[in-house]
Amino acid sequence: SMFVSSQCTTLPTLLSLAAASGAASRSGLSGVRADAGAQPPLVVVGAGVLGRLAAQEWQELHPGGCEVLGVTRTRPDEEREAAMRAEGITHRYRSDIEASVRCGTRWPYVLFSASPSGNDDYATAVASALEYWDKDAPGGRFVFTSSAGVCAEQDGGVVTEMSPVGSGPRSERLLAAEKAVLAAGGCVVRLAGLYLEGRGAHNYWLTQEEVAQRPDGLINQVHYRDAANVAVAALLRGSAGGVYLAADDRPLTREQICLQACRAPRFAARKVPTFTGSVSGAADHGGGGIGKIIDSTSTRTAIGWQPKYKTFGAFIDTLV
Repeated sequence: SMFVSSQCTTLPTLLSLAAASGAASRSGLSGVRADAGAQPPLVVVGAGVLGRLAAQEWQELHPGGCEVLGVTRTRPDEEREAAMRAEGITHRYRSDIEASVRCGTRWPYVLFSASPSGNDDYATAVASALEYWDKDAPGGRFVFTSSAGVCAEQDGGVVTEMSPVGSGPRSERLLAAEKAVLAAGGCVVRLAGLYLEGRGAHNYWLTQEEVAQRPDGLINQVHYRDAANVAVAALLRGSAGGVYLAADDRPLTREQICLQACRAPRFAARKVPTFTGSVSGAADHGGGGIGKIIDSTSTRTAIGWQPKYKTFGAFIDTLV
């Protein structure tokens, strides 16, 4: 028999608990699991562009229909909420999910794709999301999307999953979150710079006349859909405590990215900005290091992932 505390007695919660406990008792399970149905539900924490694309990928892989909960900290604007509904994502506030967790509900598949920017207590958000995860569920996984920016390399060298990490406030925030996830048996996917036609670095640069960065600085990228795809591959095939790295086949320089983007009709009238960062100079003259070259071969093999868009130029080809 199950004791439900007074703070948890919302009708939907009671109904889902009743359904889950019925399924659990029939199958001889003790605790309450949210995977009572045949299709595995997915909880996406931070249901932004990346999280919603991952939800779409997940639904395509489970055509019988499966529940996807999109968890946000604050109220999404009406447009985003309507889009989530249209995409078959059930919106939940973090506080609602946490109430369910206090009642003993857990989910086998959790994707944490909330950005650290504007989230003062990022480590706490990640720690609380780890509580949503039913780590004992067969096949379940927790995936945290981090950034390849945590890799320290700045002199044009090749980086892999094993490369040294750097310091600095943003990196340290992400690395603290990674550490918590890995300690709990989740896995981490470090993503290169994300882009769509209307999002990403080229969108900003092509609105500027001057950019105080090196023209030859290397930028590793991965299309948002490919990033969603790698997140789902990790949810399905990641190893406990695994660190993965996702980028397309080749980084481009800042200048090359702008030149490529200008081939697309949307940007045809734009001008490539002047990059004023010193090519040989130090960071204090807007130089900075030349960057890194990401080699994601190991990740591709380990979780069976390939980017659809092999390079940023190959993506632009589809728009021309």
